[in-house]
Amino acid sequence: MEQYFIDDFGPKYSDLPMEILVKIFGYLNPGDRFAVGLTCKRWLEATQYQHFINDVCLNFYKTHFNDTSSPVVYLLKSIRNFQNISFTQVDFNETEQFFSRFGSYIHELNFKVCDIREKTFICMLMMVPNLRTLRVEGCRELLMSGRLFEPGPDQQILASTLENVTKLSLGFNRYLSDALFKRIVLLMPNLEDLDLTSCSISFHKGLYRKFYPGCPDDASENVLTFYYIAQFIERQAHKLKKLNFSSTLIDGDALEVLAGFSSLRLESFDLNSCDQLTNPGITALAQAKTTLQHLDFSKSVRFTDSCLHKICHHLPNLVSLKVRRCRALTDLGITEIVRLEKLQVLDISECESVTGQGIIKGIASKLNPMLLELYVSALNLCESSVTKIAQCFPSLRVLDLSYCFHSVSDLCLQMIFKNLIWLRHLNLDCCDKISDSAMTGVGMLQKVQDFEINKTTVVQPVTPSSSASDEIDQMPPICNRPPTGNISEEPFRISLRSKAEQEIVNDALRKRAMMEICQQNEFHKDDASTGYSIDRLKGLRVLRLSQCNKLSDISLMYAFKLTELKEISLAKCQQISGVGIKSLVQNCPSLEVVDLSECHNVNDKAIEMIAIHLRRLQTLSLERCFQLSDFSLDYIAIHCKALRTLDVRGCRNMCAEPNLRLVNVPTLRTVHASKPGPYMGEPGYFVKKPPPPPMPKRI
Repeated sequence: MEQYFIDDFGPKYSDLPMEILVKIFGYLNPGDRFAVGLTCKRWLEATQYQHFINDVCLNFYKTHFNDTSSPVVYLLKSIRNFQNISFTQVDFNETEQFFSRFGSYIHELNFKVCDIREKTFICMLMMVPNLRTLRVEGCRELLMSGRLFEPGPDQQILASTLENVTKLSLGFNRYLSDALFKRIVLLMPNLEDLDLTSCSISFHKGLYRKFYPGCPDDASENVLTFYYIAQFIERQAHKLKKLNFSSTLIDGDALEVLAGFSSLRLESFDLNSCDQLTNPGITALAQAKTTLQHLDFSKSVRFTDSCLHKICHHLPNLVSLKVRRCRALTDLGITEIVRLEKLQVLDISECESVTGQGIIKGIASKLNPMLLELYVSALNLCESSVTKIAQCFPSLRVLDLSYCFHSVSDLCLQMIFKNLIWLRHLNLDCCDKISDSAMTGVGMLQKVQDFEINKTTVVQPVTPSSSASDEIDQMPPICNRPPTGNISEEPFRISLRSKAEQEIVNDALRKRAMMEICQQNEFHKDDASTGYSIDRLKGLRVLRLSQCNKLSDISLMYAFKLTELKEISLAKCQQISGVGIKSLVQNCPSLEVVDLSECHNVNDKAIEMIAIHLRRLQTLSLERCFQLSDFSLDYIAIHCKALRTLDVRGCRNMCAEPNLRLVNVPTLRTVHASKPGPYMGEPGYFVKKPPPPPMPKRI
């Protein structure tokens, strides 16, 4: 007779077929997949499949790179392979063992502000035969001598290893010259993407005659000119698809030159912070390069409505358009964007002359299921325009409404929660009109129904069915109400409170009323007065609520049940305390970035709960949280084993050198602390050095 034994620890999910594991892990984001890989060797093997490795980057930050020291010596023993490697502010010594071990797997190399010698750099490139992307940004010592890639015995090997490079970035290099540029691009004949952000490119034609008298063939070693870059672009036009001239002096004449290359079929062109652009140049580009799909003209002060009109009429295949802080734009140009029917990303933030009417008459004039990302930060919007956005773009993944001070109301937020259920990133910084009613949905159902019937955002008069929280908003302060006794005995009652003090009292009354409603109804979703809560956005990963002063612990206790939330900002939310933090860390266990700056009610107990429950915490901002002491540092040192960045500036009761109490956090790289002296405009305030309190008993 067969006997069956049941494992006390449940089924062995690690024994599932590899194909099923890979299929399941495909639904996870890269951070969750990384955490899953730490479970067992078989799951680690499943996370090492090709299409998963591309999402992981090995980053060396502010360290010394040596084959015989940490952390390289531990990586050499790893069974993992890394395709994307980034070096930021790293100085190099011995690299042969590392690149001989991982070089054949590397597809992308990034060097940012690194201290690296020419010989070391060439040795690295000789051992990466499958390299596809190379970024060398801000490495002044590497290019200063001007001798990089000079003809030599290694030239043939470099030509074979760099032959497959399709993406090259040389941004932020002031010592880049025509000669260096020529030697670099000759080794990469298959380039498709060229990035020259913030390079000192000379566009004035007078310099051509000075450095190239008679147009000789030899490239100049003293200057980087658009004349020479344009020659390369013309030769490589049949392969080039992406160009980036952001933060350069590129002008309209240069755009007309690029527009004249008939074989150049660009798909992406970035011109961020280019102040010399002209209307004729942009018009010529839009008319000639109809294959463009991605355009970025952010912070270009000469970009006008006429330029946007030409783009919308001649580039029907445009997928991404960014015109942030183009202050010459008005509603006249914004209304033309509705012609771009394939648009998926739109950024019109900080355009001072754009109003809500331009949104309503333009992109929000009809249903658009294609748009995935919308950035309308710091615009002069109205409530009607925000509700139209919520109704017309049901597929939105990213919505930025930050600094729309007077346009984002509770009703607008309810419409967002109702219609935009696919949101992954929601930015509501400085939208100080939203309250707990909007976050929890308590008492908002009637308002939503009235709006849908009347199609207006005008607030209806208070009715007997209105919520108690609305009644609190409408009723006069207690201190100003007439007494219930004999009026003749006390005909007047004058309040001595200031406006700020009265605001505090009203907030307390509103919070008390909301708490009573939530406790009485036990926050049932089927309650007749309950609208839409933020926990309806199941896939939300980034939520920013800085300076939303009307939000309190009630929202965190009864609405924030977001299991996929990675980043939250509650800076300057003065009504947040340890009670709300306790619910937040229990209901949002995936948090990696938490900002509680200037939340003056946050104490050491709240930091203890954060440190214990948030195992993935990487960045914690506690600037000017005056109640915190060294006990918070001790809790962080004990429990936060993945923390990378900590900000404790302005925490008066902490020691002057908090990094000394965090030496046992192996991942910690950056600690922002106050220096002795005035802080944040506080006259006469100096950071004192009190003796540290005794260590907790658990240590």
